[in-house]
Amino acid sequence: MLKKRLKTLVAPAFLVLLLVTAGCLPDLPDRELLDLERMPQEPLAYLDPATARQPLFAPERQKAEADEFLERFFLAWRTEAPLESTHRPFWAVDWIGEEMVFGENLRPVGPERLEGLIRQADPGSYPSLHRRAITVRRCDLRALPTHRPLFSDPRKAGQGFPFDNLQHAAIAANTPVHVTHRTEDGTWIFIETSLVYGWIPVTDVAWVDDEFVRAFETGRYLALTRDGVAVFESSGIYRFSAGIGTLLPVIGTGSGGYQVLLAVADKSRQALLTEARIPNDKGEVFPLPLTPGSLASLADRMMGQPYGWGESFEDRDCSATVRDLFASFGLWLPRNSSKQARVGRVIPLSDLEPRQREERLLAEGIPFLTLVRLPGHIMLYIGEHEGRAAVLHTLWGVRTRTLFGEEGRWIVGKTVITTLEPGSEVDGFTLDVSNLRDRIESMNILEPSDELREHGKENNAATD
Repeated sequence: MLKKRLKTLVAPAFLVLLLVTAGCLPDLPDRELLDLERMPQEPLAYLDPATARQPLFAPERQKAEADEFLERFFLAWRTEAPLESTHRPFWAVDWIGEEMVFGENLRPVGPERLEGLIRQADPGSYPSLHRRAITVRRCDLRALPTHRPLFSDPRKAGQGFPFDNLQHAAIAANTPVHVTHRTEDGTWIFIETSLVYGWIPVTDVAWVDDEFVRAFETGRYLALTRDGVAVFESSGIYRFSAGIGTLLPVIGTGSGGYQVLLAVADKSRQALLTEARIPNDKGEVFPLPLTPGSLASLADRMMGQPYGWGESFEDRDCSATVRDLFASFGLWLPRNSSKQARVGRVIPLSDLEPRQREERLLAEGIPFLTLVRLPGHIMLYIGEHEGRAAVLHTLWGVRTRTLFGEEGRWIVGKTVITTLEPGSEVDGFTLDVSNLRDRIESMNILEPSDELREHGKENNAATD
């Protein structure tokens, strides 16, 4: 009898607590992070006037980096076998064979469709091709030969849209590629570069020969400095749109802009060269001068752009933003965040207390040349704001957990500048907000000139 009476008392009390705490949860979808309101969202605002125009690398060092960049860019045309960087080309075959996967309707995908994809990929006969080609449009690189998405369980936080697990990355039009395999029906091909690999439709490329390669490798290139640049042949035919991170061979300059070469496909899919003109305000000769001011100016054009997992929907994720930003300056960075975090001088931080990690970043990090890594995410340290480290990153969202253990995301979904504790203003009893600073593992400095390193130490010492 007593037990029953306690139940009748506890149940309403628990229900009241549940309703009260639910009512106290902040309405996050309608709110922006406080960091976005109180921190300038223009990278130029974080420049130190004393170093804004100072080269981050000595001229000979930047030239060496740019030369190495071009070697890697054209490596796909100089290999006789699959590249060493192409690890586990059929990882997705293993994945769909071991786990339940979900389709675009967020329902489990049946075995018939999955078995059809495996037959198409034909892993048993890989590699079946060895041909050089060039992309004739922007390409989404897929882990299996299909445009249709496959998701992990969408009921879990951080899964489902937009995290299509088949979306590897994207590459720009007129990128050299090595073709190593094709589908059973010949409609898709498996291509690789020294940066990324994956499946694309065969209609996305044109085949190249020695004569084409010699003509395309002019030794002088234009780096696009705007996104969404529409590229037209001199005859007026629209060929593709491209953006920051894209290189095109230059054959002339003038008051009307840069004259560049384009690759197009003839009826038999052989590559032909044609010409186009890019306006002066859409690009600069590669590599751009590597200064904090130049980096900030280019980064400013990326601010607020939507997040795109694997560069889906012609957008960028965190590592694509970092890669494309530095590409125009001749610094080659890998495609994913874990590999980017190993470039340059790496400083481990995981053994420090969270506050000490930020202090170390402020003391030793060089603005616009230091990457900050946590599992699955990469950020660019750009300086200080009111005594806190400021980072530029393309952020999907901040992790949250309710009092009752329900995981979620406070969606940001764009390129922003924040502290290392975005969303901390709503962290409290009813809602736990995951702290980026708590999860930082390392920072890596992309090796500046000695002069800038000494200047950075003096500035940081004065700040402390």
